[in-house]
Amino acid sequence: MSLATCMKLKIDFHVHTRFSYDAHTRPELLPQIIGRRGLDGVALAEHDNLPRVEVKDALVIPGTEISTVDGHLIALGVSRQISRGSRASETVIEIRRLGGVTIIPHPYDYFSPSINPANLRVKPDAIETINASVIFFEKAKHKAERIAQELSLPTVGGSDSHIPETVGDAYTIVDSDSTSIEDVLLAVKEGRTKPCGKATSLWNRLRKSTLDIKRKI
Repeated sequence: MSLATCMKLKIDFHVHTRFSYDAHTRPELLPQIIGRRGLDGVALAEHDNLPRVEVKDALVIPGTEISTVDGHLIALGVSRQISRGSRASETVIEIRRLGGVTIIPHPYDYFSPSINPANLRVKPDAIETINASVIFFEKAKHKAERIAQELSLPTVGGSDSHIPETVGDAYTIVDSDSTSIEDVLLAVKEGRTKPCGKATSLWNRLRKSTLDIKRKI
């Protein structure tokens, strides 16, 4: 398919649902949330978990956020859960062996287990340069953009959402040949992406904290 027929899709590449221990979004509501937020789809990044989520009438890319000893890695398009606790470079190799796409999320978020891309022995497929949940948003964005340029890596944006209200705070414009998961992930690997978005509001950060407290009670 020629580039002239590519479609621009608006996809949030970092969304958590109730399948993550610290999230509150019900997966069955994703079609409504995607439509309300003006998105074309989302990619799930459940913590060390790859649930089988079947959602009709919406593009939902299955994925998992893996806890390596060096920090977090997102794997999209893999068919099985990848073990946590390995070195990041070894995990990237395993994701690649399974035909998946590897994204380094929030590389400069000092409040999350984050990987320094410069320390990886094996290149990932992309770096998340915009993450709406990062506290020092502009500083982290600038540093992530710089390292992505130095390493010649594609860039994506994601909300790192844990509640419905924050889905789409950050997203990626993807030049894809179709709405299929395979074409979207190929576009990411080929760098046909443009990260966009803003930091999550203080109100929604407080909303998420309140829900966390209620869950513990």
